[in-house]
Amino acid sequence: MLIIPAIDIYDGKCVRLRQGDYEQKTVYAASPEEVAQQFADAGFRFLHVVDLQGAKEKKVVNWDSITSILAVPGLQVEIGGGIRTTEDIQRLIDIGASRVVIGSVAAKSQELVEYWIQQFSVDRIVVGMDVKNGSVAISGWLEDSRLDPMNFVLDLVRRGAKIFICTDISRDGMLGGVNIEFFQNLKSAFPQLSIIASGGISTLADIQVLKRSELAGVIVGKAIYEGRLPIEELAKMNGVEC
Repeated sequence: MLIIPAIDIYDGKCVRLRQGDYEQKTVYAASPEEVAQQFADAGFRFLHVVDLQGAKEKKVVNWDSITSILAVPGLQVEIGGGIRTTEDIQRLIDIGASRVVIGSVAAKSQELVEYWIQQFSVDRIVVGMDVKNGSVAISGWLEDSRLDPMNFVLDLVRRGAKIFICTDISRDGMLGGVNIEFFQNLKSAFPQLSIIASGGISTLADIQVLKRSELAGVIVGKAIYEGRLPIEELAKMNGVEC
């Protein structure tokens, strides 16, 4: 299982939210580029980056920060947040993104996601599913799509998707532990998929239990920034990339 550090960007700064609430935002001193370099120096080779401001404004906003992260050598980077157009996907790939994460569009236009999978390959298009109160949340977690998570995944699988990043918003940024039942149910229902877990990871035990569930990866954010999980130790635990 791959352990993937996260960088969330707002106004060009590295931040973390609590339960997806933009009013509960912690800003960290280091720039996104500096944080990415720290992860690379520790031995990580894959990074998860979200333009939180872009997700809120429904367009990619922090191009300069994203470009600076992608310039850090030795990292494969997946980018999400506000991606709405074919042009944005192409631009991200052209400046070095390994994968792009499609969230809100996946909830609103499965046909477009299917086109992007065909256009850019299934390995470059990742579906982001953020779940809040049993429903898929969109637009930076600010809107309820009223879509059932299992049906949402099934619809996208039928259109060719195979990599999913799934976030339990109620746990995100809380350091309260992972919702293992949620992820185990997803993996049981869709054993063929590459499922990457996000939200609530705060201890090595959380990571180990997810690994036993045969998930493809786990995204770790606030636990790193708050010093709960040393990045050097996490880097040593990394397995085969998804």
